[in-house]
Amino acid sequence: MGGSTASKGEYPFIVYLHNGAEKTFCGGSIIGQQWILTAAHCIKTATAKDLNVYVGQYNYNLDASKATKVTKVVVHPQYNDNSMVNDIAVLQLSSNITWSSSAQPINIDTASIGDGIQVTALGWGFTSPTGKSASKDLKEGKMTTLSVAQCGKKDTQFNGNNGKRICVSGDTGTDTCPGDSGGPLIRQVNGKNVLLGITSFGTAGPGNAITVNCGGSGMVSLFTHAYAFLSFIQTNTKSIDSSGKVIG
Repeated sequence: MGGSTASKGEYPFIVYLHNGAEKTFCGGSIIGQQWILTAAHCIKTATAKDLNVYVGQYNYNLDASKATKVTKVVVHPQYNDNSMVNDIAVLQLSSNITWSSSAQPINIDTASIGDGIQVTALGWGFTSPTGKSASKDLKEGKMTTLSVAQCGKKDTQFNGNNGKRICVSGDTGTDTCPGDSGGPLIRQVNGKNVLLGITSFGTAGPGNAITVNCGGSGMVSLFTHAYAFLSFIQTNTKSIDSSGKVIG
């Protein structure tokens, strides 16, 4: 919501996935020739056979002939669907991705994340709080990370951007919305995009813990911090080295 249309081919590491079990859609990031990083809450009751992943696509289109099947799903064993703690999962594709200008992996950012820095969220999600369908084109939104003082009362699990979650402003006109879940939060380092986080949820604070009211007053958006789960990713994919770089 409030973002701009991304240039075609600008973000070749992003994918979208369709969960046929729940009839929902999410985003994801390529982190290896057969591996996709996404949010655990995008899986719900789905098994590998329920998921279709769309690699190298710019326009959202659920044409099954363009999809890649999934052979393995690994949801974080401590994922909690109520608190959204450990909201991370990896998917193994049925075949290797052929690297091209429209399909490339992204490295995980291992550097410290400060408060008040500009980051970019990507996705095909709803573009308004009352949205009912995916955006046709890939959207990008510039957002700003928040401090513990700004975000800690909204999300009591948040203990700083270098912890398990990254918190950004969600009520400044630009926000992630339903359908953006699982997609990447990025920043540029030395002119290259690196992966910071995975779109998880938004909240206006206790009592409104998790809501679809993207961009509403007092909202913040939370992202699973990818680097905080590097060991989970390495153990299950063998596609990332200790410096966050994709192997191969």
